Amino acid sequence: MLVSLANWQDPKKRRVQALQALQTRDEERLLELHRTYLALKGRRRARLSPHTLATYEAGIREFLAWAWPPEAAGPRMPLWTVGSDEVDIWLHTLETEGSQRLAPQRRRPLRPASLAARLAAVRSFYRALRWAGVSTVPETPSPTDPTPAHERRPALPARLYAKLLAHLSGEDEASRRDHLAARLMGEVGLRLSEVVALDVEHVHLEEGLLEVRQGKGGKGRSVPLGKSLRAELEAWLRLRLLHARAGESALLINLGGRKAHGRRMGARNLQLRFADHYRALGFPARYRGVHLLRHTAGTRYYQGLRDLYAVATLLGHADVNTSAIYAKMDREELRRRVEGLE
Repeated sequence: MLVSLANWQDPKKRRVQALQALQTRDEERLLELHRTYLALKGRRRARLSPHTLATYEAGIREFLAWAWPPEAAGPRMPLWTVGSDEVDIWLHTLETEGSQRLAPQRRRPLRPASLAARLAAVRSFYRALRWAGVSTVPETPSPTDPTPAHERRPALPARLYAKLLAHLSGEDEASRRDHLAARLMGEVGLRLSEVVALDVEHVHLEEGLLEVRQGKGGKGRSVPLGKSLRAELEAWLRLRLLHARAGESALLINLGGRKAHGRRMGARNLQLRFADHYRALGFPARYRGVHLLRHTAGTRYYQGLRDLYAVATLLGHADVNTSAIYAKMDREELRRRVEGLE
């Protein structure tokens, strides 16, 4: 994460510039302060993923759009005096009316998980302002969702996963790439960000291992590969050579577009590709997220191993309790037990 330290390294200048940015609604300068704070003082510092940073900045822009609409002459309240009451009002607005950054006809009430992400961004922003010496951090509790996590973010059922792989079984290059990506998420358990960050050198076919260097929180891990997936990776590496740009190290590359062809595939592009696949297959709305594939892998690991510590190691979980969700997602076992009652 690249930041400009010159503007913020001196505490006195940092305070003056932060106040000026708050008083003039200099959004870009405030975001620069926040990035500098995360790089120097944040829990993960420079290891913070681009996706997390983008999520934070989207939440901060959302808050600023409400607290001081761009077309307004002044803020609803001085930004450096914001407390928990003001943040609660903002969250209530998001929960009942939706985002102020969208056109009225496109606004939808936000769910608790989305509210919690927005609140995390604002808390981080005000920690940066506290570091600059111009504000305090609002003490607002995070919204909670009474729906269990395994119901909010289910795994893709086995029959739908098989249907997805069949849909991607064409011989064209794009289908073969997307089929590989689906298996890396749905069987190896990689996150979307981990898949697009893979380089060719991370694939160790002779050892039967895949090296994940850019895991969540900067943690790395090595994941064993099955025979069929090793064979598919080997075939893709040969096909990839026909399209990759000179010097491109990415495992997954774009296969279209004059400028993008042969270059690393971005997370958003892959996400949109799978959204199209889900739509074409007519999957129910609750089974259309890319991250469901990782949950599919977690459930598969649990069904095969019945060892939460092994599941945590394979998926890169810091806490084994995080892996316990896959025991609750084992719907196939629940179905078999219920059928046995008849």
